[in-house]
Amino acid sequence: MKALRYLSIFIPLLFATNHASADDSSEWQFTVVPYLWMAGQQGDVATLPPAGDIELDLSFSDILSNMDMALMGFFEARKGRVSLFTEVFYVGTSADAESPAPYYSKAEYEQDLWAVTVGGAYTMLTSNRYQLEVVSGVRFWALDNSLKLSAGTLAARKVSANESWQDLLLGIRARAMLNDKWRVNGWIIPAVAGDSDSAWDLYAGASYQYSESLSFNGGYRHQTVDYEEDSFLYDIEMSGPTLGLAYQF
Repeated sequence: MKALRYLSIFIPLLFATNHASADDSSEWQFTVVPYLWMAGQQGDVATLPPAGDIELDLSFSDILSNMDMALMGFFEARKGRVSLFTEVFYVGTSADAESPAPYYSKAEYEQDLWAVTVGGAYTMLTSNRYQLEVVSGVRFWALDNSLKLSAGTLAARKVSANESWQDLLLGIRARAMLNDKWRVNGWIIPAVAGDSDSAWDLYAGASYQYSESLSFNGGYRHQTVDYEEDSFLYDIEMSGPTLGLAYQF
């Protein structure tokens, strides 16, 4: 068991955009962004040792059809050149699994994936048209898996495996104004230390300023994480389009 846990992680999702340059305001500005990330998953997992590696190739529709609950949101507080943010990402899924008949009559697989990020950003370059920031934070992952086996020739049983890990992230984030309504933005944020062998978070998108406090956002996000501990393996790529609604106050 790890002695210390960083509270949070997942640095990204800054679908939010500011109306002025980073130096223009001495007041705190807050942005709340509920969003949907329509990501598929590809890679290799071994999350219920001693079971062997499983190769995943799931579209978002595959995940959606087995989804029990999801929570995706981003919050940022900004003052001048400094901002603080947190992001919460949770997906719970369950599905029927192949049963080792006749030993068990039915098998059901359940998975809960959490990714929570807390971090901050500092604006290095800014003007009325663009903004470039350095971003850092801590990403906390938690993956809970269980396999419920209904009684057959053997008695019913439940197998479970839980794993958590964390990474230190450091990268850059940028946005540019195309006109009074449209902006483009993106980030490149790798893990530079921590438990994962490697991890990347990449995003490119655009936002439309509907009103002074409301904007709509969309883009494409690609994230990789490669974590292995003893017989536990989670080497996954998650990619797909994003949609968000940002409220600023």
